[in-house]
Amino acid sequence: MTVLFPMPKSDPYFVENERVLKESLRKYGWEAGQNLTLTFASVGSDPARIETVLPEVLQPEPDVIVSRSTAVALALRRRAQETPVVFLQVSDPVAQGIVSTMQKPGGNMTGFTVLEPSVGGKWVELLREIAPDVKRIAFLQHGASSPVSLALAEAIEQVSRSLGLEPLIIPLRERADLEPTFARLSALGQVGLLVAPGAFTLSNRSLITSLAARYRISALYPFRYFVTAGGLASYGSEEAVWFQQAGDYVNRILHGAKPSDLPIQGPNRLSFILNATVAENLDLTIAPALLARADEIID
Repeated sequence: MTVLFPMPKSDPYFVENERVLKESLRKYGWEAGQNLTLTFASVGSDPARIETVLPEVLQPEPDVIVSRSTAVALALRRRAQETPVVFLQVSDPVAQGIVSTMQKPGGNMTGFTVLEPSVGGKWVELLREIAPDVKRIAFLQHGASSPVSLALAEAIEQVSRSLGLEPLIIPLRERADLEPTFARLSALGQVGLLVAPGAFTLSNRSLITSLAARYRISALYPFRYFVTAGGLASYGSEEAVWFQQAGDYVNRILHGAKPSDLPIQGPNRLSFILNATVAENLDLTIAPALLARADEIID
């Protein structure tokens, strides 16, 4: 079995996800080095690079592949081999042509979705509650590693305008785009920031959150790991749950189940995480009712 990550092995979340998946597999009687050969590999976030390294990483061909990120799942979808794949953190896999339907995926791939595009509208509403003075909503997107960001942008634009806010959709190409982007947003003033999910923003989360702090921009992120990296708040599903669930599907496949018969599962719940220290540094006064809604407050 081979597990493919977009982040480098030095990333703390690589290590944490590896641990959670091993624990999940152990519950079903699978122990790495005993009755299971388990390989963890970093394939990066650039689609072209992923295509290049997959033939080497998947040699010899494993019995099951677990992949994290949309870019990796799309690369696996284009392979000629019919090796079973369990994907994680993929949004709208039907629209992206990864599977046929949510209930009956078809083919050799199944897995777990991370969010629905409509959540973009909820991000706008929540960010405005956190920072009521914002007049503009900027959305950072990296289309190559996050195809769903296009659909998210549509929801963000629609809800922003309905609330009298100016939407600013900002495509990114590379890491060097980030600092000048934040400088321009800061110069505009009264800007709130939303960040698309994806391998690019994951690998650059420390830089993104530090720039938001430096330029004093209130930002809402899709996942908790942005908040632990110094971000203000997040609203999304929990990463550890994906890998716990993946162990179940891997176990079923290793016992003969076909991915085509295993329905795509969505997130059971979304969590609101708030960093109280960052809010204080930004001079934000969080309403008591909003604090009460937080699933976790980090000091």
